[in-house]
Amino acid sequence: MSLIPYVSIFFMVFYLSIVIGAFYLIYTWVNKFISLKKEQNDLLREIVKKMDKSQ
Repeated sequence: MSLIPYVSIFFMVFYLSIVIGAFYLIYTWVNKFISLKKEQNDLLREIVKKMDKSQ
């Protein structure tokens, strides 16, 4: 019985997990960036509304 098929399957699973992990990190970073941009836009809208009311 040879170990070569098991080693190749192990490396395939290892590289696949690295690729999936990288995609997951990119996905979370993009979602965080989008949510921060939305929050910033909401805050700017509130500031503009308050400045309009004060005038």
